[in-house]
Amino acid sequence: MSKSNELLCAHSGLAFGLLMAIGIFGIAGWLPVHDPSWSAEHIARIFQDDRTRIQIGMMTMASAAVLFWPFAAAISTQLRRVEGRDSHPLTYVQMASATGTVMAILIPAYSWLAVTYRPGDPSPETMQLVNDFNWFNFVGMFPPAVIQNLAIGICILSDRSDRPLFPRWLGIANLVEASVYMVGFLMPFSQVGLFAWNGLIGFWAVAILFFGWLVTMWWATVRAIKTTLHQAGDPYIDRLRR
Repeated sequence: MSKSNELLCAHSGLAFGLLMAIGIFGIAGWLPVHDPSWSAEHIARIFQDDRTRIQIGMMTMASAAVLFWPFAAAISTQLRRVEGRDSHPLTYVQMASATGTVMAILIPAYSWLAVTYRPGDPSPETMQLVNDFNWFNFVGMFPPAVIQNLAIGICILSDRSDRPLFPRWLGIANLVEASVYMVGFLMPFSQVGLFAWNGLIGFWAVAILFFGWLVTMWWATVRAIKTTLHQAGDPYIDRLRR
């Protein structure tokens, strides 16, 4: 087992979060995020006036998205140690569901790029429709994240060893976060207010939770890697070798 490879994958989680935020908020300048109540003409002006900035920002965001895969792989490697040698269903569920999060970023990024590709060609109504679709993906595609958090949380809480690889509070935190993401059910019914895609709960609370989860899981994964690979005769390594 290579500690350096595992740590490289784990650290990609921080790079993912940083580059994604730089792309959509720093370069594209979408902070605060678009308001669902804006008119089609207002949306069209944004994409026409800031075309180059948006293109650079979306390419940065798309490049960041794929870094979530190695981060999820680092998490799955630790979950596999918890589950043992013979069966790893939660490990595979976590890894597979991570693809949903990647797609929730890649699809909007390239759709926004398509809107800027031919300046003046799409009608304002078309731009508005594509923009709505993209924000629903980027902010509202919660089911994959729910499954990922549930898989992580259940796996962590199933660890009954004397020295759990992850702290038990992290398992509980993942389950709580999965339940909070369920507010995404209300997003299609709200163009204004708390649950809209730019709302206090619909966007800000969820965004803070997600980035908090990202940093916390990065810390816990790095800690788990160093624990298992530094200690001779570690029970998790022994369990894999049996």
